[in-house]
This record gives sequence, structure tokens and C-alpha cells, in this order.
Amino acid sequence: MTTMLATIGPATRAPETMAALIRLGVSGFRFSASKFGVVELAAQAADARAAGRAVGRPVELLLDLPGSKVRFTNADSLDLGVTPRIRISYAQQHTRYSPDMPELGLSDPELGADIAPGDILLIGDGELAARVVSASGTHCVAESIDGGVLGPRKGVWVMGKSRRLRPPAPEADLALLEKLSASAFTGAIVSFAEDAAVLDPVRARWGERSANAVVAKIETRAGVANVAEIAQAADSVLVGRGDLLMDSGVFDFHALCTTAVQECRRLSKPVVVGTQLLSGLEHSWLPLRSELAYLSGVLEAGVDGVLLTTETTFGSDPLRAAGLMADLIRRYGGSEEVSS
Repeated sequence: MTTMLATIGPATRAPETMAALIRLGVSGFRFSASKFGVVELAAQAADARAAGRAVGRPVELLLDLPGSKVRFTNADSLDLGVTPRIRISYAQQHTRYSPDMPELGLSDPELGADIAPGDILLIGDGELAARVVSASGTHCVAESIDGGVLGPRKGVWVMGKSRRLRPPAPEADLALLEKLSASAFTGAIVSFAEDAAVLDPVRARWGERSANAVVAKIETRAGVANVAEIAQAADSVLVGRGDLLMDSGVFDFHALCTTAVQECRRLSKPVVVGTQLLSGLEHSWLPLRSELAYLSGVLEAGVDGVLLTTETTFGSDPLRAAGLMADLIRRYGGSEEVSS
């Protein structure tokens, strides 16, 4: 039977909500280290462990490390409908707010080398986009295409320009593991895994915490290309569809997702699929038909787990999303037959 994991965020932070999710069938929680500080992360994990004990079910508590994702440096949200033009400095700097054109920095200034006028910048999981109107060696100016709210520290990709990322276990990630060594977390998710070697320092620090202590997140073309090597070095694999779409582009996305899942299945390595599986519930009482078709298909194909993300972090009704997912798992997730 396929398992269900949920991401903790403002909509699910209360311990009673965590307990309700566990009762609905959630067997593990993901905690985003890019969104919260050390003290809050430790508190979230402790509350989740207590919720599991109260319900009488053990739960996995997985810390999702920030990794090498390139992010904007803004600590507060920006309404791109009000100020559609933003100046992006190729430096790790604090946001400079201006009523005419806010200036943001980048967590990895090297991204600037790939930016040229006319490029489309994809923000977050692609929910926002901005067109570059001018660029120099130190900064660029981009204009929002559809408006919307740019949340704090959102990731950014240059559409159509796949790039190999820096190793996703930098000193900051490893320092975070040390700071949370006494926490309730049962394992860590290594984001943007592109080769097996990046898992080694995480395993050296947290490898004994549980049987699923080192989870490799595949979310780039390079990660899919090396998925067999990565899977063999990990305890399980998480296919992060959000950033994989940013890196793959529209036309290669399905093939890359399918390859990653099938290779893990071939190696008998547990594989979880995540990101925007039921996000249509935010805009409609029913999920999107395409979501239902895809989700039912991967459940029938025998994936080991599914991960709710925005549905439970900021969703208007995370319990309904989890309940629907549980029903779909019961209907489609118990078969061992692999679809073609």
C-alpha cells in the first residue's frame, strides 16, 4: 500500500492538526529548512512526534535541507501587481524596498551569468514568471508577466537554461544537521541530489537515526541522469516534480519523471512522488481532471509514497486534501501491477 506524507506549514502547524493528519493516514511529515529557523524546526518536529504518540502511530520526521537552489533574498512578500518591475542584483544582499522598483539579491550570484534580455525567469514552482528587460554584469531588471505575490526566498530558474548546481550539501546544510542533532527528526532529505557523493556527509552525520535517514531528492536533469547511482546510495528517493519542471522544460518533464520512478522500481528502492498533486483543490471543489488521472496512474504503477506540499502548507483545507489522497490510495495504491 502506498504511503502518504505531508509537508508542515502555517496551515498545519498546530499539533492538533498534525494529529488529525495522522488519523487520516499520513505516515510522515516533511519540514522545510529553507522556510524556518532552527528553533522553530526543532519545535515542529517535537510537536509532530508528540502528535504521533498521542494517536498511537509512529511517524517519519524528515528535514528537507535547502541545498543549492538559487533563491531570491527577500524576507518579506512583494506584490508584483503593484510593483511589476524588480531589479535583481547578482549578489547576496538584503532587499531594498522602493515604491517604484524593489531590488532583490540572489543566493547564488553565478546565476547572473546565464541571464540575458528577453529571458523568462520562472519563480517558485512556476506559478510566477518575469521577463528580463535589461541585463548587465552586475544586475538585471525584470518585469512580471502576470502579477501575483512573490513570497519570501522563492526559488528562481532561467527558462530553457538548465545548469548544473553546486553540490547540495554545502557547509550551511551540514551545520544545520549539527544544530538539530538532538532534535526529533528521523532523517534528512538531500535536495537537488545530482550524484551519489553528496549523500555521504549527510549519512555520516544522520545515517543512524532511522532506516530512512537519507532521502535523495531528484529534481534536475542531472539528477535523473544519475538516478541509479543516487538511488543505490540513498535509503529512498523523492521525485520533486516542482523544480524538475523548472529544469526540464515542458516537453521533457513527463519522460524524466517516468524515468526516475521506473529506475527506482527496477532497483527496488522506495520512491516517493511529490509536488502539486492536488493543488487544484485551492480553486475548485473537485481536483483537476489531469491531477486525478496522473495521481491514479502513479498509484497504480506502484510508487511507494506520495507527498503533499502546498496542499498542506498553505492550503485552505489541508485535512480535506489529505482525506481525498487517503481515499485515492485505498482505491488505486494497493496494486503491485506496474502500468506501462
